[in-house]
Amino acid sequence: LFKQDMNQLVEEFSGVADFLLVYIDEAHPSDGWAAPGISSSSFEVKKHRNQEDRCAAAHQLLEHFSLPPQCQVVADCMDNNANVAYGVSFERVCIVQRQKIAYLGGKGPFFYNLQEVRLWLEQNFSKR
Repeated sequence: LFKQDMNQLVEEFSGVADFLLVYIDEAHPSDGWAAPGISSSSFEVKKHRNQEDRCAAAHQLLEHFSLPPQCQVVADCMDNNANVAYGVSFERVCIVQRQKIAYLGGKGPFFYNLQEVRLWLEQNFSKR
């Protein structure tokens, strides 16, 4: 559902907004703690040992989810600056406007809502 909703947002609003996915530290590495119910056929990534591992995982995520080309994917540094600065933990949507946070969604996977993001984008960039 995330992939479909995110792809629709990117495709619909890429004319008025830039989309950037920041890949942070892997929450459930295949060589570490895995959440119950996660199958071995799902997205598998080992714990990042260095920046090269993290960038490779970000690339793997880009291919796995087939994100539209308008959505850039980057990797957080190994000191986790983006993760710490935005209190991400797992996943979070943030809208930056004029170099300030205009919208900060709840922490995922349970408290963020892409429908809220859609509503914010529609209210601020409605098609005139």
